[in-house]
Amino acid sequence: MIKELVSIITPSYNSSKFIEETIASVQAQTYSHWEMLITDDGSTDNSYEIIKEICKKDSRIKLFSIKNAGPAVARNNSIKHAKGKYIAFLDSDDFLLPEHLHVLATFIENQKPSPGLIATGLITQQGQITKKKAFLALQKNVLEEIGSKFLIPTQCCVHRSVLEKDQFDVRFRLWEDTHLWLRIAAQYPVYQIEDYTTIQHIHEQGTVVQGMKKISLIEVAQYVSAIQDLRHKHTALFEGKLPMNYFNFYIDSKYRMYLYQARQNKQLNVTLAIWF
Repeated sequence: MIKELVSIITPSYNSSKFIEETIASVQAQTYSHWEMLITDDGSTDNSYEIIKEICKKDSRIKLFSIKNAGPAVARNNSIKHAKGKYIAFLDSDDFLLPEHLHVLATFIENQKPSPGLIATGLITQQGQITKKKAFLALQKNVLEEIGSKFLIPTQCCVHRSVLEKDQFDVRFRLWEDTHLWLRIAAQYPVYQIEDYTTIQHIHEQGTVVQGMKKISLIEVAQYVSAIQDLRHKHTALFEGKLPMNYFNFYIDSKYRMYLYQARQNKQLNVTLAIWF
């Protein structure tokens, strides 16, 4: 088994309810060659203090602090300090199963992949309900697969050399992860490990749940602007790799998603604004 250092990148914002369990899932890894870099994104609860106490007992965990600027800035800040050849991601309310890093290391040792993006299987957990998310079908158009199946950071691992050229776009607080995965997938290989080794924790305080409970026009605009950015400023990356009107249809589908949810929430003014 290789002993390549893996850097685990975690942004933290008001994560006091879950961060201890998240860190514990890293400490429980059967593969021991890791470091965890957590950037606190200007938390207003006591999550910074909780993490700081854990760091005193485990030198593999490093804590940084910035003014609140969003997950893209927080992740990039940790990447800047990372020493590993491979960069794995873990959100502050998600968890790794104990074999996650071992599965990644075994894949790297056996397959010797070229620098690119590696995705593992993801289990979603909402209360007592767990579901296994569909794998990427790499025999299809991988860009369309990523666009429709939404790789979340927790299931992703990227070779360091890739992130030296492409990082999270700090202008966006929503869809910033898919924005990066699509840029990477247009330039580098994408690998799928068909083992379920990560858990996405869906809860009432989560960004996705909160965003759907009350649709914000500001968030709708942020989401759509991130997609438009790929369409307008990164056109060359996707030429010949995606249908000509792919991003137009994608934006339309997102407007329809928000429109449906706003109607379900009985947000009349928001519904009308999205419609027009």
